[in-house]
Amino acid sequence: MFRALLAAASLILSGLPAASAQSYPAGSVTFLVPYAPGGSADIVARLIGQKLQERLGRPVVIDNRPGGSEMIVTEALARSAPDGHTIAILSNAIAINETLVPNRRFDLEKDLSPVARVIELPFALMVHPSVPARTVADFVAYTKAHPGKLNYGHLGPGSPHFFTMEWLKRNAGLDILAVPYKGAAPAYAALVAGEVQVIASGLGAATPFLDAKQAIALAAFSGKRPSSQPDLPTIAEAGFTNFNLRSWMGIFVRSGTPPKIEQKLETEILTVLGDPELKDRLDKLGLDISPMKKNEFHAFVREEIKSWEDIVKATTAQR
Repeated sequence: MFRALLAAASLILSGLPAASAQSYPAGSVTFLVPYAPGGSADIVARLIGQKLQERLGRPVVIDNRPGGSEMIVTEALARSAPDGHTIAILSNAIAINETLVPNRRFDLEKDLSPVARVIELPFALMVHPSVPARTVADFVAYTKAHPGKLNYGHLGPGSPHFFTMEWLKRNAGLDILAVPYKGAAPAYAALVAGEVQVIASGLGAATPFLDAKQAIALAAFSGKRPSSQPDLPTIAEAGFTNFNLRSWMGIFVRSGTPPKIEQKLETEILTVLGDPELKDRLDKLGLDISPMKKNEFHAFVREEIKSWEDIVKATTAQR
């Protein structure tokens, strides 16, 4: 009798993951965003979340938790239930944190599972119109002639925004003060207001400010000119040939999430990225859809950790 009950229980338990995958999602999905509303991560999450909600038939609720260079959201995801009802959009910052924050309260490899990469985000060096520079050469010359006069905005000392500028400062020999903000939106607001005069950030959320001439883009940090700004030269064209920033965003879940749920999420996300309406809206914002399947994305993240380790150590920046 006992053996029969045990066998029946085993059959029931072994069937749970499959059943949960078939019924997923059983309720609303929380979509964690590590930056304030209005920035590129928030825009991408809301656009993808809306499409996912339509396909999954359940609410996808955006939960902005800015601060800590994505550490707050990463820890929250690492502590969430492994059932696919909490997902997060994360970026290069998680690769940077692997080197920068040795005493993390999570293990990226063990606690998080990459589902799909969604976009690449062209970064650019941008200045307030009051800065008398319209080329990188002019900017370097002006900054060297006025050491300590300019400030630059960033999204925390573990963000790509911070290390990109620190890399440029180190290679060009510039003296510029770093000022942290909790997201791209407040950082851009500070740039437009003249509180800071410089920023290295994504072209996506900056598009309306560039169009209104409230900010001036001097160069792209990518290996090629951005499709949304084909007349914008790269930083390599300005003489800094040893840097190629690939800023990206991808969607993650808690490790231990049933494989069939991860597969369903991966399939739905990749399908959403092929939506013409979504692509058109992201193109207009200067955000390049760059889908990557789970296994490829996992390997990519590992490569990014090594690449950013070299940059972090080269800039000798510390928290």
